[in-house]
Amino acid sequence: MSGSFRRAPDFERRSDMIEATLDCIADLGIEATTVRAVAARAGISNGLIRHHFESKSNLIMAAYRHTIELMIRPALDVVALPDIPPHERMVKFVTACLGGSVAEPRLLSVWATFISHVRLSPRLAQEHRDGYLTFRRATEQIIDEILTADGRRLPTGELERLGIVVNALIDGLWLEGCLMEDFDEDRLIDLCLRAIESLLDIKLPDIAEIGT
Repeated sequence: MSGSFRRAPDFERRSDMIEATLDCIADLGIEATTVRAVAARAGISNGLIRHHFESKSNLIMAAYRHTIELMIRPALDVVALPDIPPHERMVKFVTACLGGSVAEPRLLSVWATFISHVRLSPRLAQEHRDGYLTFRRATEQIIDEILTADGRRLPTGELERLGIVVNALIDGLWLEGCLMEDFDEDRLIDLCLRAIESLLDIKLPDIAEIGT
């Protein structure tokens, strides 16, 4: 008997199933993404999917949670970087939000499909809210660090307002960039940074000065 066989760890199996689910959602939509369709895409049995997720509903939830993670993780990693001046952190944050893997067409397709179902499913709605608040609070943290470094204090409630506006700005430009081929990544990032400078009345370093 060969000793080369290795059973895939559970987390690898779950990851493969989630990726197959996202492929199905992108191609077929949520309604047509059945356990059978995902199993066929992943090359596994229906029973194995039900063993890990129990139901289609749980599988869809795991796929949406993973989609949110794909969208916000690059930006959250920037927030977690140590010893970066806050103005520079904002530049890296915006770059992470609008470029790289976040701008892939498949991610937009899957996200748009999920968004159309958020108001129909309380579970999806809660997952959406949790992801939104996590991202917005990260945005607010950087804004607060910048204004504190500049010696400025905000009135009560103003940080939340600015976080909402900057979040909406990033979301809008991300969507434009994904849909419009004539919006290149560098232009989108520059537009976003200039708008944030105007909104917060600050000066951010140029990307060329710091690298990303």
